[in-house]
Amino acid sequence: MRRLDRRGRGTDVSIENMHHGFTHVFECTFESTEGVKEYIEHPAHLEFAKEILLAMEKTLIIDYMPTAVNNS
Repeated sequence: MRRLDRRGRGTDVSIENMHHGFTHVFECTFESTEGVKEYIEHPAHLEFAKEILLAMEKTLIIDYMPTAVNNS
């Protein structure tokens, strides 16, 4: 997809045990909110989501706009 900038995945490695049962992360970065819309409506995503959601006990989806942090 042309609006999908980056994808990543990983498992929880935190020693703080604050994951609330979530053990895996799938992250996608998009160039715009329009890119998110295009992605979630794409037939390949809809098929993938249908299959993977059946295998998951629970799901947490967060859409956000990154905010720069001033470290001063």
